[in-house]
Amino acid sequence: MTLEESREVIPMMESMINQIEEQQNLMAEMVQELQEKDRQLLSFQEQNQSLQILNSELSGLLNLLPDTEELLSQIEQQKNRTEQLETENQQWQELTQKLNNENSLLLKQSRELLTLNSR
Repeated sequence: MTLEESREVIPMMESMINQIEEQQNLMAEMVQELQEKDRQLLSFQEQNQSLQILNSELSGLLNLLPDTEELLSQIEQQKNRTEQLETENQQWQELTQKLNNENSLLLKQSRELLTLNSR
């Protein structure tokens, strides 16, 4: 190769070397980005696994709770029973009042009879 040819080839080779270095730098950046994405993916997978475990635990806890409709039904039954007991209580109070009145009347009559008998 002649000196003049060398002078033409050397800049081309330098340009090629520069391009190769740029490509290597780009590839190194891409490798770093891929490694970072791999780390993020691994982190997301770990978080996803933790969330799945939590979800499973929550599902298990929810299964322990009674069904909402069942609870509403029980509340309605208790409400009806309470109303029934309140009605019965009111009836007993009325009956008690009547009996007290009757007892008072009987006591009064008994005293009057005793007074009459003692004369």
